[in-house]
Amino acid sequence: MNQLPPPGPAWAGSLMGTSILATLCHIHGVPVAPWVLLAVAVCVLVVIVAGWLRHRTPGWDSAAMGPWGMFSMGVLALGSAAAEVTGAQSWQVLSWWIGAPLGWAVCLNQLRRFEGSPTFQWGLALVAPMVAATSAGQLGYHWAGVASFLLAICAALPVFGYCYVSLLRGRMNIPDGLAGTAWIPLGVVGQSTAAAHVLFDERASLIYGVTILAIGVLPFIYATQRFLRGVAAWADYTPGWWGSTFPVGTLCLGMHLLSELDGWGWMNAISQVLLAVLAVHWVLCVVRFSAWALSRRQGSLS
Repeated sequence: MNQLPPPGPAWAGSLMGTSILATLCHIHGVPVAPWVLLAVAVCVLVVIVAGWLRHRTPGWDSAAMGPWGMFSMGVLALGSAAAEVTGAQSWQVLSWWIGAPLGWAVCLNQLRRFEGSPTFQWGLALVAPMVAATSAGQLGYHWAGVASFLLAICAALPVFGYCYVSLLRGRMNIPDGLAGTAWIPLGVVGQSTAAAHVLFDERASLIYGVTILAIGVLPFIYATQRFLRGVAAWADYTPGWWGSTFPVGTLCLGMHLLSELDGWGWMNAISQVLLAVLAVHWVLCVVRFSAWALSRRQGSLS
């Protein structure tokens, strides 16, 4: 049985995915689900925080910034979900003042050093300021949002570009258990589309959104086929499974916000399709976790 990290920030992908699913279900008018998912996300946050307080894993070395990047994004995503579902914006304000400074810190610390072979997980810390940028725009913190947007774009795009070049040259390998991480670069595509919508004027946000979404088409196709191969192999359960959730959610959100522009209402239909894809991915992750937990229990009893 594969060795998994203890409860803590390494599992924050589940917090991110569950939170953004709650937000998007509310936006698209799905009944009941937003409240259930919000409750689940709160429970996940409690487990992650309690797990880190007990195990203190990971530390604060620059090589461990990926999990902390996920945690900062998870806090921001949960605050946004709580504000969207309950209507109380104070939750998003609170989460921003916790998640945004943490996101900036982990991004800058990650830029000091990248350890090991190229991996999309390098970008987890680098995307965090973009989530902060979106929340900043929604809260009216315009210049903090613009600064966060520029930091994330300048940090993440070159690193993801290098990873794709390494992948094409055979210098980067994604095991089946980490197949979900193939979605990670799509996170900056969808999240920056959403951030541009709330930070810039209509013309600029439209030009940026259409451009970055066009760039993301081939990565989307690759992530889809790579993740499906991992699912078909019923790969070992790892935190990497949850990499398939949040990026799809950001694409869904970005498409929905673009649909609010004049003449682009048809984008909302694509957003609804992506919500269905996100829901399928989330269910797959939960089912795989349940299968892993059951096999572990049976192993401990035998």
